Amino acid sequence: MKHLRLSTFVALALLSIAFSASVLQRLEASRVLHSLDGLGAMENSSTQLAAPCGAGFPLTTDPSLVVRVEEPSGFVASWQTVGGCGAGSGGGSSVGLKWIGRNVTGGLFNVQEQVTYTKLGDPGYPEYNLFFNTLITADIGQKWNVGVNLPLVYKYLVDPTHVGGSGVPAVDYSNSGLGDINLLATRKLGRTNSLLVTGILGIPTGSYDAHYNASGTPIYLNQSQQIGFGEPTASLILDQTLDRMWGLIVLGGAAAWRGGENKIHNYRAPSGTLYGYAGYFLGPLVPAFGLSVTGFTGHDRDQDSPQTTPLFSTAANLSLEWSSPWIAVLIAASFPYGWDHITQDENGLPRSAWRLLPWTLSFGIAAAPF
Repeated sequence: MKHLRLSTFVALALLSIAFSASVLQRLEASRVLHSLDGLGAMENSSTQLAAPCGAGFPLTTDPSLVVRVEEPSGFVASWQTVGGCGAGSGGGSSVGLKWIGRNVTGGLFNVQEQVTYTKLGDPGYPEYNLFFNTLITADIGQKWNVGVNLPLVYKYLVDPTHVGGSGVPAVDYSNSGLGDINLLATRKLGRTNSLLVTGILGIPTGSYDAHYNASGTPIYLNQSQQIGFGEPTASLILDQTLDRMWGLIVLGGAAAWRGGENKIHNYRAPSGTLYGYAGYFLGPLVPAFGLSVTGFTGHDRDQDSPQTTPLFSTAANLSLEWSSPWIAVLIAASFPYGWDHITQDENGLPRSAWRLLPWTLSFGIAAAPF
């Protein structure tokens, strides 16, 4: 029964993504044709438009450049469709924080360094999480882009065994190291390369079974306290970029297999996400706002114990980007709100099934070496 529900969920998620992509392509094709008609009337004028890919200088109104049918390498950034630009925050399946604005120009490959901070856990026993993601991507011809994300993870856990109090000193732990590496491949579709399909494969390189000893018996850390999951993961992400004179709109969706169950009986449920972002160009600055909606097929489990993870969540995502021809900087935050259907706490007292989820702060730098 569980396999049937999972298969149905994944099929519906992929069908919705495919259907929305078809509709968006038709709308974008109509808009592009309208733009070309208007540009044809101006081809003998000296009017100039800002470069749509953030080339950093104005260019004459050549329709093939404005709509990116053929992009000369000297006029574009190292990513060709700015709204897509990899895997969001560099964390593989994450789409909460995305680069929307211009990127740096030139270079054989693109490097994004992104630091993400999240605070988890109970107020009395917080967990401080830092992720240092290095995303390296390169174009292969005009239609393909490949990359790898290398995450370094540091987690500081305040008294996770709850031994503090009554005169007994608290014992804090830390867990750090290389997380799960992600391999990415992006296919650019359409005459303008405005539709991107990205596949992400997560390699279980991070430790998933960190533990401490109690009277000689190993006790595993909670799965949120581990730096890896121990099983392969996979995501399929679709991005449609809509160029406007004032900036960009990015619409998309993602279906994610988050690993299933690992060897110590931790389980992560599959998920599906729909999202939209808009970025406004203010010279080198691009403020952006995004909204994402995510559903899960069930609760996660920690060593066979169900967790109060959300079944549904929505997140408001805010960011500010600044770019020059050689460096781009991102500051972003995500504020999620979720529903878990659980109306009683562990003591049987009433609780709200709706709650604020841990917020996230992120800082990123992008460059294109050589």
